[in-house]
Amino acid sequence: MKTILVGSGAIAYCHARALKEVGVKVFAVYDVREEAAAKLADFCGAKVLKSMEEFSEAVHEADMVHLCTPPAFRLSYLEIAAKAGCHIITEKPMAISVEDAEKMTAIAKENHVQLMVDYNHRFRPGFRKLQEIVQSGQLGEITSIFVNRMGMLGGYAGTSNDTWRRKPGSVCGMSIESLSHDIDMIIQLGGPVQDVKADIRGTFQDVPEFDNNVHASMNLKSGAMANLYATWSSWLNGSSRGVVGTEGTAILEGDSLFDFNRLRLKTSKMEYEEVIELQDVYNFDTSSSYTNITRHFLESLEANKTSTVSGEYALSTLRVSHAILDAAATQQTVKL
Repeated sequence: MKTILVGSGAIAYCHARALKEVGVKVFAVYDVREEAAAKLADFCGAKVLKSMEEFSEAVHEADMVHLCTPPAFRLSYLEIAAKAGCHIITEKPMAISVEDAEKMTAIAKENHVQLMVDYNHRFRPGFRKLQEIVQSGQLGEITSIFVNRMGMLGGYAGTSNDTWRRKPGSVCGMSIESLSHDIDMIIQLGGPVQDVKADIRGTFQDVPEFDNNVHASMNLKSGAMANLYATWSSWLNGSSRGVVGTEGTAILEGDSLFDFNRLRLKTSKMEYEEVIELQDVYNFDTSSSYTNITRHFLESLEANKTSTVSGEYALSTLRVSHAILDAAATQQTVKL
């Protein structure tokens, strides 16, 4: 199989390594920054596409397209690729606006191609172990789920403005971009979200729409509660996510924003808690999660089954992100 990488930032290299691991050839790279595209193309042994016209021609040679651009700029590429019959993997979040995400899912459906969104953290060993414990039933009925993670984005909170995340036209705050992973994992552990209450704060005064501190509480349709606290402006790093049930509790802990270093487990049948050392450290160069999710996508295509991380599913998580923003703005509970 052959694919085209669109976008050549750091995340594109994660996909390039994963594609090589599973045997998919990257035969072309496109980026509006031709120098960056050339560097990635050299890494992949691929050719550089120098214009949208060249991209529009190249998709007819491809089986799929990987969209690694900032989320504000994916819709047009997806439409070209889908109409050429290419399946699509896009980085998360699939879009910034719900409207764009709805168009993307509709276009993929109309053209009978699969659209998968890269929620790769759910494919990591640490989270899979936590999910396995929950699904086994040993925690009993789930009463609450929590996520706490903290760290620094961009090296220095409040002053740095060197990323697409804070630039006009592509601004994407924590609630939409980064919390998409946490929302996905909460749903995987406890089921769909019913309603949301939230507060948000930003430390970049020149970019007020960029939220980098979020506190959200949710009721899930299962009857469980979920609490999510995250910050991109903390001078200390760390994370924990856990599940509390009527018969036990499991907590996945990490020493950084997205590291899963250990899992703690205690049930009503255990005299002492068990600590499982994981050392599932999130590293762009070595993490297996991109390979795992790419392999999942290929298996879905081969079996002619919809990916568990489909565009429709990712649209539902994006709605939760917007509910967080709406709840914070209105100071009202937002129902989904």
